[in-house]
Amino acid sequence: MFQTFKKVLFVGFCLQVNFAFSQSENQLQDVVITANKYPQKLDQTGKVLTVIGDSVIKANVGLSLGQLLSQQVGVMVIGSGQTAGSTQNVSLRGVNFGHTLILVDGVPVNEASGIGSTFDINLLSLQQIERIEIMKNGQSSLYGSDAIGGVVNIITNRKSQEKQSISASLAAGTQNTLQANFGIFGTLNRTNYNFSQSLASTGGFSTAATKNDADKFENDGFKTSNSQLSITHELTKKLSINGLYRFNTYKTDLDEGAFVDDKDYTYLSKNNQVGGGLTLELPKGKLVFNYLYNQTYRNFKNDSSDVVASAFAKYSNTDYTSKASYAEIFTNFKLHKTTEWLIGADYRAQNMAYDYFSISAFGPYTDTPILADMANIDNQSVYSSLNVNLVNGLGLELGGRLNNHSVYGNNFTYSVNPFFVVNDYIKFFATASSSFKNPALYQLYSPYGNLDLKPENAKTVDLGWQFFGKSKSNYLRMVYFNRQYTDLISFLSTNQPPYGQYTNLAEQKNQGLEVDGNLNCKKFTFSGNYTFLDGKISDDLKSFAKEINAFLRRPNHNFNLTASYSISTKLKGSVTAQHLSKRNDLFYNSATFANEAVILDGFTQIHTNWNYKINETVGLFLNIQNITNKSFTEVYGYSSRPFTALFGLSFTK
Repeated sequence: MFQTFKKVLFVGFCLQVNFAFSQSENQLQDVVITANKYPQKLDQTGKVLTVIGDSVIKANVGLSLGQLLSQQVGVMVIGSGQTAGSTQNVSLRGVNFGHTLILVDGVPVNEASGIGSTFDINLLSLQQIERIEIMKNGQSSLYGSDAIGGVVNIITNRKSQEKQSISASLAAGTQNTLQANFGIFGTLNRTNYNFSQSLASTGGFSTAATKNDADKFENDGFKTSNSQLSITHELTKKLSINGLYRFNTYKTDLDEGAFVDDKDYTYLSKNNQVGGGLTLELPKGKLVFNYLYNQTYRNFKNDSSDVVASAFAKYSNTDYTSKASYAEIFTNFKLHKTTEWLIGADYRAQNMAYDYFSISAFGPYTDTPILADMANIDNQSVYSSLNVNLVNGLGLELGGRLNNHSVYGNNFTYSVNPFFVVNDYIKFFATASSSFKNPALYQLYSPYGNLDLKPENAKTVDLGWQFFGKSKSNYLRMVYFNRQYTDLISFLSTNQPPYGQYTNLAEQKNQGLEVDGNLNCKKFTFSGNYTFLDGKISDDLKSFAKEINAFLRRPNHNFNLTASYSISTKLKGSVTAQHLSKRNDLFYNSATFANEAVILDGFTQIHTNWNYKINETVGLFLNIQNITNKSFTEVYGYSSRPFTALFGLSFTK
């Protein structure tokens, strides 16, 4: 496998050299990103970034957020190809689930009651997103816990200079799918406002896969609602305040497990977010304050209306509640025309509650509850970064964070990122960083919890280069990365009650390669990416010493290719091909009472999107996923998306 890696590295380098020197000039300096917490031109940072702009999001209307993310280089979203409402595990460069931080408008969001503390992206509608920035490598120096693989910043703010704009869409598709979206945004005097509402439902298909054609499982449906309101008001020319409210909820049908149907098992999730902040323009920089309160309620209910005679459990109900507060203040200012300094501090507080009740052949059972006033943590940090850009193209970014956690104490992370831009069309860069993930509340305070847990730690090195063509949208990039984990948290079975405990046990070594590019040729646009992953994981207990493949459900090879064509000023279309190589998975065998390994076959899917502009305000769109109705498996024992189509009407004024 490593020989394959070296061949790809060599071929990619040759392709990039040929591509780069066939171009003469570009507009690299015009691309603006916000990855470092303040606006920067792309040639002023050495970070590895993927930006999904508004035009790409509009062209892929009808997709879920997970489906769009899974087409990007180095991004895997396990669950994006399953039934709507399935768990969406976001992984950047093959990192473990929970090691990718989700931001909404630059602010971290978490679901504190889950084992991974990860935010559920099912709660976000692509219709309410304007832009997505994906930043790779360890980013804990700027963003704190969870940013081991990087961060995904979901930008929803739609600031409009117009007095008022209205957008709406209606769509219907296979599996009784219906979608409706409405938004109104604009500026009144010195107040910018944005309100949007999205609704969707689908009859779906069976979550559990069937073992043979004779099995007939019911379809598992999904309903969701997403509401958001944001307001920004300019008190003066230099001082503005903002506020926001978001309410997201969905309910989905579940099945009992791999290859096992269930007709009355449901999952409900509700998320409330309230926040605000202020921005003060300074003579040589900006002062920003952000606050967000994030509350999530989750419920698993397996009712008793349809229970087979041999079933052990007749009824079960599980409730999870989490609350998280986040406050941050930072400022950036120019020390010199070539030097920008950022310094900030943040505070995070989280708590969770858990309750479980069931009725079985042995009668009612209530599990030991987890109470919010007992299961809580607080975390405070100070951080800083220095960005130096010299006139000869040399640049350097330095970052560090000192973190204090109420359970395990102090830790420090860093980032060193030199880069060199040659004649505005080629950029060489390298990054060395450390990053961490705090233990989840469940890992600390559940019956299996361990208050002696340390944070999971990783050190990552990036080496890469990127070439740009005449247009800022034409580029070819290659990045090699190497990551080493220590103190990974695992569940260790014991022979004493409660027969298991979370402990810092495993170490992991990963390496990989990313190649991605984009080429515009008048009416044609071609984009593609390839990700290679290789890694091993081992524990540090001599009596159990072993080394296995680190990537469950994540392939060693992943390709995405998209060809877009503008037939006319009104009609545009694209075709996307996705390929994943074979993957490893584990499943619980109820006959042997043990986890067993299985190999999932590789697969290729083809999708297409078409947009027709009737006039300046009205348009039609068609989205088809899995055109060939290819059967594939993301998770062993569970179904994946068949042929699906969505046709709709959009309105903007």
